[in-house]
Amino acid sequence: MRRAPFWRQRAAPEPSAAPIRFSLATPEYAGLTHLSPHRVLYGEKLYPSAAHLLEAHKYLGVREDLAERVRGARDLPELNGLAAGLQHHARRDWEHVILDKMEDVLYRKFMQHPDLRDLLLNTGVADLVYAEAADSFWGEGPLGQGANELGRALVRVRERLRHEGEE
Repeated sequence: MRRAPFWRQRAAPEPSAAPIRFSLATPEYAGLTHLSPHRVLYGEKLYPSAAHLLEAHKYLGVREDLAERVRGARDLPELNGLAAGLQHHARRDWEHVILDKMEDVLYRKFMQHPDLRDLLLNTGVADLVYAEAADSFWGEGPLGQGANELGRALVRVRERLRHEGEE
């Protein structure tokens, strides 16, 4: 008799599950970050990382030339430098759509990389905390009181993937 895949197995939630802290510096969970070097296909174009695609979303449909420059950034330092210089060209509603765009980018990343999808689903019901002291929006910030929006988005993507696996 075949066992159902792990994401279909119903276990009682563990309210005491310890949070999982992750960053690029945690090798076992580095793939959860938007900064990991896992390519993401979007609109028939390949982006070097989820961070590249998220940054390109600021310009897609507004300034395609800038979106292409972002997509062409060789690495994260180049991407960060480019992003800083292009901020004033970002779509006007960026602050209102950024969380939805991040969630979509992460969903695409985990759908395109089954090993990462398994990694995310294997986090169970634990809260996910992006352990980045230098980032109070996406991470936990310097005092652990940041918004942790990356961790929150990953939890939503995990639940979506789990729900889709049950259908």
